[in-house]
Amino acid sequence: MDGNEKAQHNRDAFQIERVILFTDAVFAIAITLLVIEIKVPELEHPTEQGVQSILAHLIPKFVGFFLSFFIIAIYWTAHHRIFRFVRRLDNRLLWLNLLFLLSIILMPFTTAYQSEYSLLRTPWILYSINIAFTGIMQIVLQRHLSNARHELVAAPEHEHPDLDIARPLMSPVVFISSIALAFVLPPIALRMIPAVAFPLLAFLNRRRYRRLEATYRQKHGTRALA
Repeated sequence: MDGNEKAQHNRDAFQIERVILFTDAVFAIAITLLVIEIKVPELEHPTEQGVQSILAHLIPKFVGFFLSFFIIAIYWTAHHRIFRFVRRLDNRLLWLNLLFLLSIILMPFTTAYQSEYSLLRTPWILYSINIAFTGIMQIVLQRHLSNARHELVAAPEHEHPDLDIARPLMSPVVFISSIALAFVLPPIALRMIPAVAFPLLAFLNRRRYRRLEATYRQKHGTRALA
């Protein structure tokens, strides 16, 4: 590597690091805002019965918090997993990443909205649209990175199973399905759909990943890191 190539490599590495640091900050803010939305109620005359009643009232908010916390955490780990392959940036990748972050930063609002009105259908539909959009943007990001013509990822890593779209496809499938079911199921039942669907899809995806990993290792002689 000559001096010019080394300088370009350093510039690319610096720009990638800026994007990752900015992305991490947005994720951290979104997760923090989730819990800020759960406010401790004030009681003029606190009693055991009163605080227990208030705590029971907060259960939907905590359910929404934990659901969104783990969804955001999963997308943060996914972003970390795919950006470790990035060798350089292009303008489209920057904007796709920003649109992806737009969906993440909206999550505290849609979480609070559907938690506050847990017995209604519309807040859950809005929340589901938010999560589905996040998954779709994750898919678009991975497809852009895995396209060898863009040369953002070194060969043969553009074929790595971590860039397979099956994993990020799970959220759009689950939450778009829940939107359709919102017109036939009670709102409380809709909140149970992710708890049932995600473990099953994760099991199926794990089997698919193992097959892709074996194919990748056989083809390139390199173990795929999960």
